[in-house]
Amino acid sequence: MSIEKIWIKGALIIDSQSPYHLQKCHLAIQQGKIVHILKAQATLPMIDAHTRVIDAEDMALSIGFMDMRTALNEPGLEHKETLESLCRAAWKGGFTDIATLPQTLPPIQQKQQIAFLRHYTQADAPVKLHPIAALSENLEGVRMNEFYDLHTHGAVAFSDGTHTLQNAALMLRALRYMRAFDGLIMQFAQNQDLVESGDMHEGVTSTYLGLKPITALSEVVQIQRDLKILEYTGGKLHFSTLSTAESVKLIRQAKAEGLAVSCDIAAAQLSFLDSDLENFDTNLKVNPPFRTEKDRKALIQGIQDGTIDAIVSHHQPQDQESKKLEFDLAEFGILNLQTAFAAIHTATKELLPVELIIDKMSSAPRKILGCKIPTIQEGQEAVLTLIAPKEEWILTEQTIISESKNSPFVGKKLSGCIKAVFQQDKYEIF
Repeated sequence: MSIEKIWIKGALIIDSQSPYHLQKCHLAIQQGKIVHILKAQATLPMIDAHTRVIDAEDMALSIGFMDMRTALNEPGLEHKETLESLCRAAWKGGFTDIATLPQTLPPIQQKQQIAFLRHYTQADAPVKLHPIAALSENLEGVRMNEFYDLHTHGAVAFSDGTHTLQNAALMLRALRYMRAFDGLIMQFAQNQDLVESGDMHEGVTSTYLGLKPITALSEVVQIQRDLKILEYTGGKLHFSTLSTAESVKLIRQAKAEGLAVSCDIAAAQLSFLDSDLENFDTNLKVNPPFRTEKDRKALIQGIQDGTIDAIVSHHQPQDQESKKLEFDLAEFGILNLQTAFAAIHTATKELLPVELIIDKMSSAPRKILGCKIPTIQEGQEAVLTLIAPKEEWILTEQTIISESKNSPFVGKKLSGCIKAVFQQDKYEIF
């Protein structure tokens, strides 16, 4: 017999736009909409055979998570991950929406590619894709793409992905041009002249291991340059995956001066330090690299005071041939869509309230990208994620959904489990 209505019983609502924010409630979903919300003290109406009840005691219900930095590998790199496995991994991690980087083969820089991704969906993981288009032609940093045309066809932002736009003149022209339609540039801040072929954070551990360093200065110098250009041109600029204490300080100052700047950090950035690389585990080779305890504390403070606007998965699948190599030859990147919430919650549960983490993984990314923000109110579409913050679980290779297996969280105990995801009339209870 088909289920026509779902009651989520006794969940803590976490949605700052909702009148029920931080209240325990019973919530009913029918035909893809929120049809009833009752205070937890109320008695549920008569339950019939067409109704399912989810006991959500000690669980939190938020609007669906949105990731704003997910690697896209189809077309061209399907051996690392397909669109299908990407969406299923995102769904399992509580994401109803993901913004995809343009680094496919060929790059995402044509309106037909944007249209395809916007309309891509599947029955078992109805995740909505929000394409980020290439900032420069072929990600080469030489010529601008057709920004306005791509914007009108659905590109939510412009970025060269894991490549940094080094060309200062192009950055200046792009920021000026995008003011006409309030477009957003997303920049991965890393001055390549100061990085060369580095492998990990520059410090005691890199010296001890004999690995080439990625200096914190490379990030700081790039941010300083781009903020100066932004101050000159106006426009909107977002810095992706900050990793250093000095970077947080620069963004805090820029915001105080009124610049239209925002930033995010990768969810795993607070889970590891550079000293954790002593065993040469290539699953810990990421860019930006894991840095020091001082940097970690500064990032946490940046989340607490609002300097850091969002938390992203920075999901980068890599096949075995790209990871099972000597450390200096291995590719950068980890899987993190399935584990993003659990990773940051586990690392900071004594420091960051769960409602703050959820806000930076749900409402904040949508606000930055100019996407519609759903809310938990009667009559609204059911775009929801149900989380058990206290529930512990262990990731195994067998439970990884992505085609690749490059996760540093395999075998580790994580706190915070996704229990259900709803995207209008599609849902799954885990």
